[in-house]
Amino acid sequence: PRFKMVSLVGALRGLPGVVTRIAPPARIAGRWACSGAVSETAPRVPAKSVAKWFAGLGAATLGVTGSTWYLNAKTARCATDDDEKREPSLMQKCIAEAVGTGVIVGGGCTVVSAMKYAGAPIGPLAIALGFGGSVMMAIYATRDISGAHLNPAVTLTLAVNRPEDAPAEIILPYMAAQLFGATVAGSLNYLAYRTAIFAAEAEAGIVRGTAASMAMYDGAFGMLVNKRFLKTPGGLMVEIGATCALAFMVFAITDPNKTVPDAAGPVLVGGTVATLILGVAPLTGCGMNPARDLGPRLVTAAVGWGGAAMSPGFWIYTAGPFAGAVLGGALYNMLLT
Repeated sequence: PRFKMVSLVGALRGLPGVVTRIAPPARIAGRWACSGAVSETAPRVPAKSVAKWFAGLGAATLGVTGSTWYLNAKTARCATDDDEKREPSLMQKCIAEAVGTGVIVGGGCTVVSAMKYAGAPIGPLAIALGFGGSVMMAIYATRDISGAHLNPAVTLTLAVNRPEDAPAEIILPYMAAQLFGATVAGSLNYLAYRTAIFAAEAEAGIVRGTAASMAMYDGAFGMLVNKRFLKTPGGLMVEIGATCALAFMVFAITDPNKTVPDAAGPVLVGGTVATLILGVAPLTGCGMNPARDLGPRLVTAAVGWGGAAMSPGFWIYTAGPFAGAVLGGALYNMLLT
């Protein structure tokens, strides 16, 4: 109809006037952005007039809330400082790290406890999936707040090999939060299975705190090297190798210059953890996370195992992941970036 044609022509003719009334213009990332106050040299344009123009043209939508305009072919909105994502405080980040690490320990270790103490009909695959799924959920829950390190070894390798993701001021607070979260989760796991653990000890005739009692907490809390296959030095090498592989894949999955979809990252990291556990758990338990071992181990020390909680070679579950993670991140940077 003639009326609509005239309206369209008028809208097109008014385009230069609309653009020139919003200042100063700049082309940013494929969109017109005009930041700051409306030009003092040009007449002010009421928000409703601009919105009406876009609605009449039918080419865009417009929202008006503040001082910064973003116009492109599909959308147009006005953003304020309040719209920008605020950086969480260090306390909020540490809380996220504690919660996320607790999710990993709580989710994975309770699966082991269900099998070990309650006779649940599950096997190594279920344990691997339990830990892998817990890692995935923990990352989804915390990555937008703290970056989802959830592992002191990951924090260390990021500080060394990708320092923009782990500035110096977060290193010790993150590690303390991760250990705290793992310890709380280990405590909850013990409270949940306390009666079943006592029953298993009585059935096996094991006195808590003796050397024989170490096998009772193995895997569900702290971990032990499988002496049938390895001694302590061999266990250390296995933990270094497994954590090296994990860190290498974490760097690959989270590399912003690669094509891995951001939404897929947690699933891929969780899948990496599950795969490594399937291959390595029969040898050392596949710790790969100092907090995952040390937190629950401290719980067993406090509830009656005492010195037996610090089994010979227990330190490899801290030293091995730290060394392996730094090595894995360095290898990725050297080989694939």
